[in-house]
Amino acid sequence: MSFSDLPEHRSVAEQLRRSLERGRLAHAYLFAGPRGSGKGVMAKTLAKALNCLKKEADSCDRCDSCKRIDANVHPDIHRVQPESKSRRISIEEIREFERSIHLRPTEARVKVGIIVDADCMGEEASNAFLKTLEEPPAQTVILLLSGEPQRLLPTILSRCLKISFGQTMRVESPYRARLLPLLVRFSTRDERGIALTYRLLSELSALLQEIRVEIRARVQAEENLERYGELDSKARERMEGQMEARIEGEYRAARERVLEEIYMWFGDVLFCVERADENLLEHPDTIHAARRAATGLTYARAAANLDAIEQIRESLARNVSETLALEVGLLKIGTA
Repeated sequence: MSFSDLPEHRSVAEQLRRSLERGRLAHAYLFAGPRGSGKGVMAKTLAKALNCLKKEADSCDRCDSCKRIDANVHPDIHRVQPESKSRRISIEEIREFERSIHLRPTEARVKVGIIVDADCMGEEASNAFLKTLEEPPAQTVILLLSGEPQRLLPTILSRCLKISFGQTMRVESPYRARLLPLLVRFSTRDERGIALTYRLLSELSALLQEIRVEIRARVQAEENLERYGELDSKARERMEGQMEARIEGEYRAARERVLEEIYMWFGDVLFCVERADENLLEHPDTIHAARRAATGLTYARAAANLDAIEQIRESLARNVSETLALEVGLLKIGTA
């Protein structure tokens, strides 16, 4: 199949074809949709279009490359999917997949790695795969297919450009309602500069502090260490340490969801720069604000905003001060 053979996904096909023509494909995509929604067909079509020997930015379905991709025997198109009765993708399978996509291509212009039912990766497999998303191999596109994307780690979700195929089980971030108005105001103001960026930094820091306080209050109530009044000091100290570790872990997960929302907002702006179909937007209710934010932006500038958010994540992963990581990243967005 070629992109023109997928009329039910015209907007997705056209967006991918246009990105191919301009050399602007993301390094990783999440194709989200229920079984039978067409995400697997689109993944194979994209793999063919990347390597077709006859057509540019599409597949001919007749050349040797297209035929071998269709038959799942192309040496540079790598797939992994659940195979055991447990319906899990193991860390060993992910490591073999990563080894394969890091090899030099045999003949393809662009290697393609496809993870079918990516939400079936266990915790160890997900954490192992995250390294590849953070440092993707050159000339490689990674496609994650999932019917339940909410089961994927937030750190994986945030590093993929999401494209929806039909209805998926969706769990909206609890921070979206508080965060989105901040991003809209920041992105659609006529004036840009350091002052506006620091206002956003202040409001975002205040939101994160509220989230930390909320998590601490909830965890303390659930743990209720006071009920262990007769514990010796060492046992109490150990339990308090475990509670603090839980608070920090839950806070970091919540902070990642906040950063995911920021990434998705600027992803919408990027789609608007590209004049993509509005069905691709993650926040369709704010399409007018996203279009306004996209006014005057080049693709390179909009993509650089996403890179700046990725740099925030990478800094936080290295335990750089939260305030410093946010300040540096937001300044790259706000003063460009």
